[in-house]
Amino acid sequence: MDALIPAAGRGARLDRPDTPKPLVEVDGVPLIVRTLRQLQAAGVSRAVIVTGHGADRMAAGLRAVPDLHLTLELVHNPDWALGLAGSIRAAASYLPGPFVLAMGDHIYDAPLIARMVEAPVEPDGLVALVDLQPERVFDQDDAVNVELEDGRPVRFQRHGPGQGIDAGLFLATPALFDALAGCAGDELADGVDALARAGRVRALACSGSAWDDVDTPASLVHAELRLREARRRAQVPAGPPPLKSDFVFQTGKIAETEVVVRRGVVASPEGAGLVPPQSASSPVFVFTDETVNRLYGERFVAQLQAVGYRVHAIVLPDGEESKTVANFAHVVERVLARGIDERSVLISLGGGVVCNVCGFVASTLYRGVDLVHVPTTLMAQADAAISHKQAVNGARGKNMVGAYYAPRRIVVDVDVLQTQSDRALRDGLAEVIKHALAQDADLAAWLADQDPGRLRDPAFLETVVRRTIELKCRTMAVDPQEHREGMVLQYGHTVGHPVEHLSGYSLTHGEAVGLGMRVAVRVARLLGACDDATVAAHDALVARYGLPMHIPADVRTVDILEALVWNKKYLTEGTRMALVDRVGNLWNVNGNFAIPVPDALIARAVDACRGGEDGDVDERGDHGRGQRNRSGMHGLLRGDRRADLRDGQTPGAPGEAPR
Repeated sequence: MDALIPAAGRGARLDRPDTPKPLVEVDGVPLIVRTLRQLQAAGVSRAVIVTGHGADRMAAGLRAVPDLHLTLELVHNPDWALGLAGSIRAAASYLPGPFVLAMGDHIYDAPLIARMVEAPVEPDGLVALVDLQPERVFDQDDAVNVELEDGRPVRFQRHGPGQGIDAGLFLATPALFDALAGCAGDELADGVDALARAGRVRALACSGSAWDDVDTPASLVHAELRLREARRRAQVPAGPPPLKSDFVFQTGKIAETEVVVRRGVVASPEGAGLVPPQSASSPVFVFTDETVNRLYGERFVAQLQAVGYRVHAIVLPDGEESKTVANFAHVVERVLARGIDERSVLISLGGGVVCNVCGFVASTLYRGVDLVHVPTTLMAQADAAISHKQAVNGARGKNMVGAYYAPRRIVVDVDVLQTQSDRALRDGLAEVIKHALAQDADLAAWLADQDPGRLRDPAFLETVVRRTIELKCRTMAVDPQEHREGMVLQYGHTVGHPVEHLSGYSLTHGEAVGLGMRVAVRVARLLGACDDATVAAHDALVARYGLPMHIPADVRTVDILEALVWNKKYLTEGTRMALVDRVGNLWNVNGNFAIPVPDALIARAVDACRGGEDGDVDERGDHGRGQRNRSGMHGLLRGDRRADLRDGQTPGAPGEAPR
């Protein structure tokens, strides 16, 4: 038995640069290679492949497949752009007898191809694979409908009535070439329809087996998800169903967190509602780091003690070095040694590291005690503290050990941001930019219009903090564990976390996330999900606020790919990413917001975000303003800067982000 695969079209909707559509990989295998392997396994000994766009790359790609033993004959069709019908007719002289016709951009379950190869030939006609369950076809609007009478196809029409869908797999005879030659149209469906109207087409039903027409970015993702799920199901051991439960119980209630945004509360915390009345006599612990303790912590603790609370300070070393499993265990013992009861309150006063360590300790002591966050960095106010996620780092990556645990209250005071370095403010602004690019196009446009010199303007800072908190609260209300819409919180983090970790934390979290967003939008562009303007908008916003534009040379692509397995959204089936289809909107396919992405595409996007020795570190650094620390990066500013602010010489005018 012979086979014919028309593989000449360009596939512009998938728009994969330098890769003809039949060579696009789904579940790690090029589309056409999967079909050829299935044909070979079903007993086909020879395949005629009609090429056009990218013919040389197609030939090279097929030569690189060692396990294809059937005879391949490549026929170039110089008029490939005129349509599918012409490409099929170009193979007429090569196929004098019956042949299997399979589309070069389709995926079929193996039994479908085996059944078609074994089917009886329809004399002077063809056998067509018809899906009699149209509702399960992914893109019905672009499908060819099949009208049947007494189970036999009588019409094949793209927009006509029908009880089934043409699945693009046939057992044909040379009569198909004659039918196509006699049609005015340039579609395969025209010739098949002519044979059907003449009563020369028989239907072969899919009978439960699945197939995909991979013609758009969304259909590519749909096929990838289907194949990964099939692979997952294949791993389930055969046997009886699991034992039925005898009892069921439910625990807990919906966790509610209050968020207060007020200026001046860190300087005067006694009225901020940090300690509830029932905890007034219980030990209170304030977690902070060395820098924040010097700037605010000592006074903060003293004022709480002055109103009668028993307050203990837990001062952590500055930086990510405090966010480890070993340090977590050490801190737990310090708290227990001081004495704690079930109504104790743990308060974090600091940046993301302090929030995470304090939050994880609170989630574990006595199986959970009261938690309050008072974030003092823009990163924490816009992201780390506004969360139910509490975690410490593992040896292999960021936030590997943790829990979902809700703080009772979060108190945000933007006044404390004035003691952060410029680099630290840009670091935190990366999370604001994340929400803008993936969730709020109006915020993205507003940020693009602002003078970056307003970075220290309290009105600017309060505007972006309030808007980001609003967006994040809205997201957590519908998807707190980030399985659907909540994937917006992971935007830029799939690659950002490995880059941050592999840099030895010389890159801050926000700097790495900025790079991760540049990678993510390029992955989306390679998949055809977004356009060039979306890529340009990402680059412009990241650059506008002084974040690094290039992945460091010593952070190797191969190491980034290896580190992806430690990402929380990774499955053994492969990497999944949050991607956008336009500025301000996450891409989803049938409600799936975690988009499966092959490593090869991630590698291409990573390499596209590299550059030479262009002085990024100097451009994003502190410019001599105060002390740097990788946790909160607070530092006392020089007096002249503070005087500028007191004199009202803030750049730009106060404004509000659009709603």
